[in-house]
Amino acid sequence: MSRQQNDEDTNSVLFDARNEYYIGNFMGSINFVLPEQGTAGPELLSYMYLSYLAIDSGRIVASDIKEGNSTPLQALRLVHEAFEQPSRTEELLEKLTDKVAGEEDETNIWHLATAIVYCHDGQFENALKILHGSTNLESMALSVQCLLRLQRVDLAKQLVAKMQEISDDATLTQLAQAWVALAQGTEQMQDAFHIYQEFCEKFKPTPALLNGQAVVHLGLERYEEADSVLRESLLKKHNDYDTLINLMVHAHLTGKPTEAITRNLEQLRQFYPKSDFVTDLDKKSAEFDRLCLQYDVEGGEKLLAI
Repeated sequence: MSRQQNDEDTNSVLFDARNEYYIGNFMGSINFVLPEQGTAGPELLSYMYLSYLAIDSGRIVASDIKEGNSTPLQALRLVHEAFEQPSRTEELLEKLTDKVAGEEDETNIWHLATAIVYCHDGQFENALKILHGSTNLESMALSVQCLLRLQRVDLAKQLVAKMQEISDDATLTQLAQAWVALAQGTEQMQDAFHIYQEFCEKFKPTPALLNGQAVVHLGLERYEEADSVLRESLLKKHNDYDTLINLMVHAHLTGKPTEAITRNLEQLRQFYPKSDFVTDLDKKSAEFDRLCLQYDVEGGEKLLAI
């Protein structure tokens, strides 16, 4: 997370832990860091704790990083608390933003942690304000994700170009290119596929990389190929969030029975009951039911009037 960062990092453990985290191999990142835990600095340790957060093992973060911890890792404890206690998000964001405003953040951990909590709360504009102007590739990549969530593909594309100027071959730069290519639609999707394919061969397939390929296949109507990589992703992680959603999309596009969609939806409800997808779907379902009831009542009143 240091400001002077590129893929030619001389610290091989840091390089490996970071890349494993980027491509979604979170246990791989943890396993690189664990042997060094006793002597590692905050930057290296941060990838282990970010990986624990990514696999819903935040209790380890809370156990290892005590409230009085004076290192930047304290920021990741606050991220865990925000994930676990949404009602405290405003309070925790105040602590994070005060820290960002008041101290030099040499590791960039405080800035990224603050932006992550803003993103988790759907405040993408505020996350962009925290990350604005940074030449750190992680901050820039997170900004690209925020811009894509805000439907500003044009600005995301400009930011990726700046990342390419800093380090065109960096893993994050390549991934950011793939995200923008997917957002641009079918004409650019094949470019994204090549990036995901290259990383699968260079490192190893992960659900994140496989789902990237699956989205390309779905977008280009290559449904058999999409089904193949999604099944492979399930073998990597049987309840992967993105895989379950993409399987539902695949089932819808290929006209599979409703049961196929319902089965994956029930798994999403079981494993990710508070996720954006589930909560948004529930809101839309409730609104649909309300409108149906409204029109049913109005229709009944008209019949009685006749």
